[in-house]
Amino acid sequence: MLYGVVAAVVVLSIFGMSGSPYNRVGPGPAIQVGRPEGGSWSVLTARVQRSNWFQWGKAELTGERLVRDAGPGRGAAPAPGADAMGTAQTHAALVAAQLAAGRAPVSAAGLQVSAVGGAAAGSGLRPGDVLLAAGTADGLTPLRAPADLETAVAGRATVHVLVVPHMSGDAWGSAEVRRIPVGRLAGTVAGPTVSVTAYPLGPVEGPSAGLILALARLDALTPGDLTGGRRVAGTGAIGLGGKVTGVGDIPEKVRAAVEARMDVFLVPIWQRSAAVAAAEGTRLRVVPVRTVSEAVERLCADGGRAPIC
Repeated sequence: MLYGVVAAVVVLSIFGMSGSPYNRVGPGPAIQVGRPEGGSWSVLTARVQRSNWFQWGKAELTGERLVRDAGPGRGAAPAPGADAMGTAQTHAALVAAQLAAGRAPVSAAGLQVSAVGGAAAGSGLRPGDVLLAAGTADGLTPLRAPADLETAVAGRATVHVLVVPHMSGDAWGSAEVRRIPVGRLAGTVAGPTVSVTAYPLGPVEGPSAGLILALARLDALTPGDLTGGRRVAGTGAIGLGGKVTGVGDIPEKVRAAVEARMDVFLVPIWQRSAAVAAAEGTRLRVVPVRTVSEAVERLCADGGRAPIC
């Protein structure tokens, strides 16, 4: 009987340590971005890890969330990917640039200048600049393709262009409307915007950093401290018009915020209930928002110290 028990323990141990078809989803690190005067901005993440059968059993007993693997040989649940992060970075930088200038964001990624030559050398444009809209001073049309710029300049001697200037490296300035002679645009080569980075986040993937990236970039572009000295974290994808949309793993990100001792957690309004439930019994304040502009208003009303308030 003793040999049978020992054999059973060995078999169970080997089986228990073998990989299960499930991954565990838990809170990931809180990654700080930007350098506000008093508080901090933090992007929250969820960590997905492969589990063995012992870990599966523990998760079942403790209520830890599990997700089934997508297929054989996969070590983690499918992630939105680096492309989604690149899109989030671009949206964040462009939305922040326009809000810093006191403008409502246009729903277009614009055209990115790749080369300036000939007469265009006197246009004031530089490679890396993003042209978001063009037309008359009171009638700018969003630029979504090179043909849109051609239409905007047709029959005009001068054109007004909404420009997000490339400063250096991964830094873009506040948006500004420039009056440019059409002849000076002749040597400008501009195509679809490739990538505009708000803040590098290393291996983090997916679109959910967009909201915090936009707010941190906006804070850096304007005087004062939008955080109001608080530790602000959050999650939410954003569109080019500044609308905040839903993302995954809300409970795990709330837990990450609690573990990192955050004061405020910004969340898409459509996911308020999940965030409030996960934060129950903690000091974390959940703030639901529909747009980046609404997030700014909520932060300003709660002690934010910045001219944009």
